[in-house]
Amino acid sequence: MKCDKAIFRLIICIVVLHSTCLHAADAPLNEEVKVGQDYAAQLDRQVTFLQDTTVSERVNRIGQALAKIANDVEINANYGSSNIVHFDYTFKVIDDNDVNAFSLPGGYIYVNSGLMDIVESDDELAGVLAHEIAHSCHHHGMQLVRKQLSINKIVALVTLVGLLANVKGQDLHNLLYGAQLLKTAKMSGHTMQAEKDADRTAIAYLARSKYNPAGMLSFMKKLDDLNDANPSASPGIYKDHPSPYRRVAAITKAMKEEGIQIDLSETRQCCAKTVPAEGDDSLYSVVIGKKVVFVAAEIDNGELSSKSRCDALTSAINSMIDRGLTDKDIAIGPDWSTINLDGAQILKIESADAIMMGQSESALVRQIQDALRYAVWAEWLHNRCPVVQNSLNEELD
Repeated sequence: MKCDKAIFRLIICIVVLHSTCLHAADAPLNEEVKVGQDYAAQLDRQVTFLQDTTVSERVNRIGQALAKIANDVEINANYGSSNIVHFDYTFKVIDDNDVNAFSLPGGYIYVNSGLMDIVESDDELAGVLAHEIAHSCHHHGMQLVRKQLSINKIVALVTLVGLLANVKGQDLHNLLYGAQLLKTAKMSGHTMQAEKDADRTAIAYLARSKYNPAGMLSFMKKLDDLNDANPSASPGIYKDHPSPYRRVAAITKAMKEEGIQIDLSETRQCCAKTVPAEGDDSLYSVVIGKKVVFVAAEIDNGELSSKSRCDALTSAINSMIDRGLTDKDIAIGPDWSTINLDGAQILKIESADAIMMGQSESALVRQIQDALRYAVWAEWLHNRCPVVQNSLNEELD
């Protein structure tokens, strides 16, 4: 009898809890804003915000331009709802080295300073912010709450069945463990759908803005590089996202649907150039995009000038791109002071170079190798990504 009463009380608790939660999940949209306000207020008390107003103003300027588009233009939602609610979007920068950004219901967008440290262009930052705005505009947070509550009901019912059937010991443990696995699998699927919809919607917003959607792709490459360099680090912005490889294919498909040609050069100039070194007109440097890859010292008593050495490296890099070489063709010599392309030496780092760049010879040669790998990736993205995209179209659709 005591067991029956306990089960009855459990049933009542489940029904009441589920009804209350469904009411909150299906509440009017002004309740969505209230939920966001409450969570934002809690978060604001728990974190430290970046004091650099230049950074926060940059984020807000780009974010507000994209938020206006989101409030004015309805983009069909593949997940959540495309019903436009004119949220009063806010953008804040948290002082946190984790490379991450996230949104709360109602248009509360947060970006970590760690992410800002690797953003190179406004186009890349716009891609991140457009993705987070899409989460808010398509009400992904509230949709995930609804799915979570629905799945929790299943777990509760499985628990109830186990109790009613008098399942005990290891059998009950296995039953509950299986229910939890089901919950995890189902929520993971819904989260992936939300991320794919946010990427696709972000492209639509960017296509209607002054920002280059290719910034999403160049930023994604950076994330992939960070993950490869330190796979054990906190997942940050990677958490619950599809793999970068598949995101690139999906984003290029969305860009094609918007009539956008992929041109990464406008976001990060991928070809190499020889330019005068900053602060010393007698020296020259090799740059890829905005990044200085190498500053060449004059060697052999000036017989090999800084400019001639840079010109030779620039020519080799651009020739590599034209020839379609791959990562496997870029190698560091056994003495860790030379760079070889397709078996041929294109650069030897001298001690004077390392001193000028303020790095060891091995660190400098690694930096140049990484820059060449980026150039190879950018060429693949520009010319070969449609092939990958077509191979994944059936899966993406």
